[in-house]
Amino acid sequence: MLPVVLYNGTTPWRAPREVGDLIAPVGPWLTPYQPAQRYFVVDEQHVGADAVPSGNLMRAVIGLEQSRSPADLTRVANALPVWLAGSENAELRGVFVDWLRSSIEQMLPAGEALPAMESLEEVRMTLEERVKEWPAQWMREGREQGLEQGREQGLEQGLEHERGLLCRMAARRFGAETGERLAALLADITEANHLAEAGDWLVRCDAGDEFLARVELIARS
Repeated sequence: MLPVVLYNGTTPWRAPREVGDLIAPVGPWLTPYQPAQRYFVVDEQHVGADAVPSGNLMRAVIGLEQSRSPADLTRVANALPVWLAGSENAELRGVFVDWLRSSIEQMLPAGEALPAMESLEEVRMTLEERVKEWPAQWMREGREQGLEQGREQGLEQGLEHERGLLCRMAARRFGAETGERLAALLADITEANHLAEAGDWLVRCDAGDEFLARVELIARS
């Protein structure tokens, strides 16, 4: 028997790995009867995908738990048909379709609706056909919010709102680390047209490092 804990919390797992350490101390006459066994933890938010054998479904679970952008979801959707081939996996395929759909819905631009998806192939095609449109929609939505914020609370607060939105959108597309690095670069940008230029590059760039390099040039101008 192998005890396993599947953990998907945002903070790393820090509880003792020995079952006996999780139980309040008892008198010496009861100690021999207390459980004494280690368990294995899969910390889904922090374990590296390469730590799980290729083809193991936990790799897909970890990929979904760690997905921060449509590109992350696309990688999982592309791998699953191979890992779940065969009629015996039909029910599992349905579970992952529902999970992927739920994850996609969390990233949808405002007003966007998903088509019906009943297979992994339909999920993959939806991601492939529509993901490229989302960054532009996020930016249009963000600029409208930024303009409204600017009218209501003044120019500086409007700019701060746009900086925050750009960071959130960059994190959504390229990952949390890119969003954090972007925040430091945007702090030096005080012109609305320069922030708009950064937003244009967010849509046009295919990689986080390329996008940050473009924003650095804007910040220096």
